[in-house]
Amino acid sequence: MRQCAIECGGARAPGTNYHSAKMRGESVGTNFDSSRLTYGVISPKDWGLERAQECALDAWMAVGLDARDWEERARQATYHWLMRSWREDLGAFSGHYNAIHHAYEDPQLTNLIAPWQCIAAYDRYGDGTLLSKARRAADWVYENMTETHPMSVVVGGVRDSWEPDEVWTKFTAELIILNLGLYLRVPDNELLRRAIESVRFLVQAERHGHACKYEHREEQWVARGWQSFGRIIESYLCLYEVTQDSRWLGRAVAWSEYALTLQAPDDGFYLINTEYYSTDIAADELRSLTLVYELTHLPQLRTAAERFADWHLRRQRKDGAWLLTIDRFDNPVSEYVGPGDVPNIAIALLRLHGVTGESAYLISAFRAMRYALTQQVTPDDDSSYANDEDAVWGYWSWDPPYDYTMSGDQITHFARGIWFILDYLATLDRQESNRIVSMLAEAQQAR
Repeated sequence: MRQCAIECGGARAPGTNYHSAKMRGESVGTNFDSSRLTYGVISPKDWGLERAQECALDAWMAVGLDARDWEERARQATYHWLMRSWREDLGAFSGHYNAIHHAYEDPQLTNLIAPWQCIAAYDRYGDGTLLSKARRAADWVYENMTETHPMSVVVGGVRDSWEPDEVWTKFTAELIILNLGLYLRVPDNELLRRAIESVRFLVQAERHGHACKYEHREEQWVARGWQSFGRIIESYLCLYEVTQDSRWLGRAVAWSEYALTLQAPDDGFYLINTEYYSTDIAADELRSLTLVYELTHLPQLRTAAERFADWHLRRQRKDGAWLLTIDRFDNPVSEYVGPGDVPNIAIALLRLHGVTGESAYLISAFRAMRYALTQQVTPDDDSSYANDEDAVWGYWSWDPPYDYTMSGDQITHFARGIWFILDYLATLDRQESNRIVSMLAEAQQAR
């Protein structure tokens, strides 16, 4: 017990505030030192967070957090489920697993995101084999899905799996983040070269009206589509952090200013064909505005982030989830939830809580993670899928299940969500934890 008190900071000084809270002279009750903040998005280590000690999370048991169980879920999601989808012969992760037909798809763009889980798990467990798989998956994407010919006007861009004539900014930004995440852990200059090569594609997209994609068939840039400004901004910030070259921060700020023109009067972002909100890209929109605010202190960026976060708070379901797609008139497009998007939004809300100290954002993130637990198949489930070795510890792609598929990108956000929230909550001082736990308990009783 005494050792636990030492490890959990029994002699901690009062909570160190974020720089934005310091500017207001307020305390947000956290021991997360803002001087160590970094701007990556893959792993808690990218935020300067240390792995949580269980005893630092005792207060949260009252509202359903079992730190040991949550850690085990993320570990099994990595070592059991994700590793079973690995194709050693190809050096890549399989596409979707269909639990009805007991079949895996061939590798596709899941390999942009699934390696993030390997990198975050490497940070947690120190297992170099995970980092090796992440590198091989990045190589597979570069060799199979990326424009590399010197004569291409979109060199560095990543092609869509289903429409290979289309080269997307969204996918390209994800590859930049992956390559830089690897570079920070294995300083291979080839990874940095690839990241800069891909950034040039984003520069061209910005020049062509902040285009979402380039279509080879028509030889033209297209502004209509998935305007995923969040991932683009995050990729620029990662490159700025690695190189300390201010022009990349300048590009992130420029995209942020463009993003402000896209925010609707109801505070949402409807970025699919200028008509539809999607949870698939919402987390990056929120997180990117928060991160650029932290670097620049531009108040309009913080205001936009808070407005969008509040938009989510107003639409969060009682079970903690958000609907996958909503039109700009607030009409649900379908009944479905994208389960992996929910913990990714939770991570973004954690970052904004750190900036603002607004308890509602942390409460929303916690509720989102409790929902996420319901979408993982565990051995104790009363379901036939619990007996399928390729499904157990996996994570559904859709809720309701629709086609009963699972994928590496969805489970990556789930595992990352667990690691981020555990490590972030452990930075709160005990008084702040008790206060928020009491608010959560009261809200549970009210529901």
